[in-house]
Amino acid sequence: MKKADLLLSSRRAAWRVDARFEPYPRACQRKSWEQLPDTVRDLWIQEGEGELHKAWPMLTAALYMDYSRNGVRDAYQDPTFMRRQRLVKLVMAECMEYEGRFLDEIVNGIWAICEESTWCWPAHLNNMDTLKLDPLPDVDQPIIDLGAGETAALLVWTYYLLRDELEKEYPRVSLRLNRELRVRILEPYDQESRFWWMSFDPDELINNWNPWCNSNALAVLLIAEQDEERKERVMEKLLRSLDRFISAYEEDGGCDEGPAYWGHATGALFNALVSLSEACPAYSECFDNQKIRNMARYIMNMYIGEGQFINFADSAAKLKVKASLIYAFGKALKDDELLQFGRVMYARQGGYEHWRDEEFLYHFQLILGELFHTSELWEGSSDTAAGLVAKHTPDMQSAVHRQNYTGPSSLLELSQDVWMSSIEVMVAREASDGRGLCLAAKGGHNDESHNHNDIGSFIVYLHQKPVLIDVGVGVYTSKTFSSERYTIWTMQSAYHQTPTVHGRTQEGGKAYRASEVQYEANGGLSCLTLELSKAYPQEAGIKQWQRRIALSKAAKGSQHSKSEVVISDNVLLDGSTDEVELHWMSAIEPVVEDSQWQVMVDDNEGIQAVLEFDPELWTLVVETINLTDPKLTAVWGDAIYRTTMRTRMPITSGAWQFKLREKRTTSSITALA
Repeated sequence: MKKADLLLSSRRAAWRVDARFEPYPRACQRKSWEQLPDTVRDLWIQEGEGELHKAWPMLTAALYMDYSRNGVRDAYQDPTFMRRQRLVKLVMAECMEYEGRFLDEIVNGIWAICEESTWCWPAHLNNMDTLKLDPLPDVDQPIIDLGAGETAALLVWTYYLLRDELEKEYPRVSLRLNRELRVRILEPYDQESRFWWMSFDPDELINNWNPWCNSNALAVLLIAEQDEERKERVMEKLLRSLDRFISAYEEDGGCDEGPAYWGHATGALFNALVSLSEACPAYSECFDNQKIRNMARYIMNMYIGEGQFINFADSAAKLKVKASLIYAFGKALKDDELLQFGRVMYARQGGYEHWRDEEFLYHFQLILGELFHTSELWEGSSDTAAGLVAKHTPDMQSAVHRQNYTGPSSLLELSQDVWMSSIEVMVAREASDGRGLCLAAKGGHNDESHNHNDIGSFIVYLHQKPVLIDVGVGVYTSKTFSSERYTIWTMQSAYHQTPTVHGRTQEGGKAYRASEVQYEANGGLSCLTLELSKAYPQEAGIKQWQRRIALSKAAKGSQHSKSEVVISDNVLLDGSTDEVELHWMSAIEPVVEDSQWQVMVDDNEGIQAVLEFDPELWTLVVETINLTDPKLTAVWGDAIYRTTMRTRMPITSGAWQFKLREKRTTSSITALA
């Protein structure tokens, strides 16, 4: 690696192997816990009481093999997650109450998890010798994957919080817990360099697995490792691995995995940086790095409003983000905009009450950081979003009332123009407060992490309501990360805003990519131009398909011009054909009238998005796609719609343009949440 990429390794000499690591108060340090407000303490005690006197879910070999047999992850993972979530609630309840009432059940949870033959999730049990999926684990060859890392972090933070109590009352359990951490994490990390996520193979994919696994392994290392020589070796190796992740990003901080994975990628890197900074102050200098700053801001740049995000790759359009982590990241970076974004998202997601319905609730570092490092997010506020935001932004209160405030998003000022050349993603907003049109478009290639075949596709929202969408991704199965990935319809270009020619769609692989990519933004116009022909197989017969995706913004104060999204294609084929199709995906059922494709985005305000097309060139068919996948229905409901435009006559070449703009019957609209 270049010296510039050694952000972490270059500070290695400043770390001492015997450095104290006490970032949060332990349960026995009662003053810190007893100073917490009753509402917070009661929340966790109530959650813990709900887990007393329950049977711990069974984890059988047959459940584990359900993935290798049927491609279903959840049969084993669901009870696995239940075990871990129960343990978190019990540990937090004991820390709050500290009367020993929850300790036996905590020990039952620790014991049950230590007895599991593996902490590796079934979909990740790849044999490092055969490179094939094993149906059941080899206990003599532990695999460190996401599941193993998360479980190890859960146990090591449990030990950190309750060390004195466990060693006094349950010394054998304490020994067993530390043995499992050594055998399943510390020894394999030290001895094995073939874990692909370590990123030491220059040809291997680098993605969220690297910081996700490494941040958890780091917690185990700093809390539980007693062998100083191994601690030195593992720290050196772990820093090199994390440096590989950082070096895989370009200066603009673009994340090709999409916003759903940002929390496990850059968010996990933040957890690692926090731990390193607690162990060695020299690592706090990393928060002055511009690349780290840009990586952090990616999640804010992809925000649309109303909890919705630009969701290229394997991401849902509606996300619950790690808001307190975003806030803490902004705080560490001294980035007021990111800090405010975290504050607003925290309020939108329910304030501290969000812990009552977390589905993936076993990251102690996030829980403890929120309690003790960013307590200003929730201290002294009501649990309402408006109350919390108003408390921390008093200068905005008059504006809130003036705008008929309905939620905190109107307090955000988002960048109107964003371009990330490393992943070839453009975001353009008509207004920084979320009103008007929001356009996102992408180039890139079809071998990105969590890739969809979607080169040249785009997303349009109007007043934070979906017009043209990226459907997102369904529940993961054995097909999702296999050679059958592109048999899944949500991954195919025919279900994105892209063309199909001769029935041929885009193909997967790095060779299939955008070319001649150009981006322009001058205040009034934001535009991405790219050539799509290389995204298609030769059989499609596309010699040229130049696409221009633009947001043209109306002049301020103009009564005669309107902002509009303009899509322009310039096409040359290798022969005459009428098998030229364009696809438009929408969450709202469209109405086609004459030369207009319309969706009603707001019935109350009478607001429509209208797409103009040439009816002499195109014939339109609107197809209803009924949804049953729970991840998709959670975002879009029971159905979405695909409009297919097909040329009415054979063409060899052509140029056409589509304009999408707002049409409404009311004269004004307030800033939306």
